[in-house]
Amino acid sequence: MIDDDADHRADWPLLRDGAVTLFWRKSLFEEAKASLNSLSYALTSIQCTTIGQFTTDLGNALRWEKQFGYSPWSGNLNALAEGVATVDFPPSLCVALAFEHYHHVVAQDAEFGHGVLDVIEYQARNHLAAGRRMIALVQTDDADFVADNLGKRRAMWNWAEWMDRLRR
Repeated sequence: MIDDDADHRADWPLLRDGAVTLFWRKSLFEEAKASLNSLSYALTSIQCTTIGQFTTDLGNALRWEKQFGYSPWSGNLNALAEGVATVDFPPSLCVALAFEHYHHVVAQDAEFGHGVLDVIEYQARNHLAAGRRMIALVQTDDADFVADNLGKRRAMWNWAEWMDRLRR
């Protein structure tokens, strides 16, 4: 069960500005991982050396074969969105992914690297609305790394005016 006293939880600073948090200093990255472990997050650490290794390890973390009947995850971002949307949450309702040396993935394919974080941010917001917490800790050795526009959503019309003809 999620603690309602969010102001005093160690995960609040990580969720306050979104589900994806960047780290340059490994000591702070390790502290964040330890704090999430203390809150009973199901935390998976993934070394990001090559895209091939990364996709295999992320697919394993998301229990790809159990969810979809095949493995490994191919790197398709639409499939990743489905995998993150339907991930099994533990009884604590908290999951964290810790990506170490993410700059290697971005150096090999910047669009893919951004896309992975975009999917996680978007789906994490959906999970949060259902009372589940998903966090991504992203460690990079690139002090100038930027990940803009994650989890983009546009403002939607309310249900009563959703169709164009209802607003005319």
